[in-house]
Amino acid sequence: MKHLRLIPMLFLSLSFYLRAEKSGFEYFKPENIYSFAGYLFNEGQYERAAGEYQRFLFASDSFPRDADSVFFKIALCYRFAEKYKESIGYFQKIVNEYSRSNLVDKAYFEMGLNYSFVDSFKQSNEILRAHFLNDSLMNMDKKVKQLIALNHIQQEEWDKAREVLHTTDILQGQLLTFIETGQNLPRKNPFVSGVFSAVIPGAGKIYCGRPADGFHSLFTVGITGWQAYEGFKADGVHSVKGWIFGVVGGVFYLGNIYGSVVAADIYNEEQEVFFRLSVNKYLNENF
Repeated sequence: MKHLRLIPMLFLSLSFYLRAEKSGFEYFKPENIYSFAGYLFNEGQYERAAGEYQRFLFASDSFPRDADSVFFKIALCYRFAEKYKESIGYFQKIVNEYSRSNLVDKAYFEMGLNYSFVDSFKQSNEILRAHFLNDSLMNMDKKVKQLIALNHIQQEEWDKAREVLHTTDILQGQLLTFIETGQNLPRKNPFVSGVFSAVIPGAGKIYCGRPADGFHSLFTVGITGWQAYEGFKADGVHSVKGWIFGVVGGVFYLGNIYGSVVAADIYNEEQEVFFRLSVNKYLNENF
């Protein structure tokens, strides 16, 4: 299957090359490779575009003056292709080898963004704070602070996130909403859930928003308990039916309590997952 996915890409390259031959277009000239890389990028073929930009650098007799901008484009290709480690490597190359480039600020910001995408929120903030907050932020100030605040939100550092937002005039409504939502996520107490189901089987699951499971537990424990009662009522303490249904009912009863405790934990985890999905959606749509 992996090889089959390469067929459209090979066909695209071949058709581009054949069209180039017909028109006298020399594909292997560096400037034409560069143009083809831009075409692939615009078509969303990010990994192939990165390869063509790299081919452009190797095809040149010497590195062009604006090699830093080519490395930047390669890094962007890898970010859009979700190859974050490779992307960080190329942004780091700009920082290390082109310290006077006007792309250095953007490279630092993009590195921080890449680390956010791989959930390394602390490392992202360390990079952003170390580079930006000691300098004049100028036009990038708002985006930097937004990203720092989002990293704090992802780490549930609500006060730090609010502090960052209050130091700038950015439109902060959505980010403040995230803070308020994150601090006040609905929670279910596992102990309370277990106690509810100990008193009334299934009540803990209903408390956790799972009424179908709750009524099923109530029905199962109720039926087995009633059958055990009927058996002991008819044959006394030596009732086989009574003991069988009593043991089975006891297992269901204890399982009902344990299940209610677990249901509370699952409920809490689901609330956190939904919250983080909404934050990640905002990150992807706005950066």
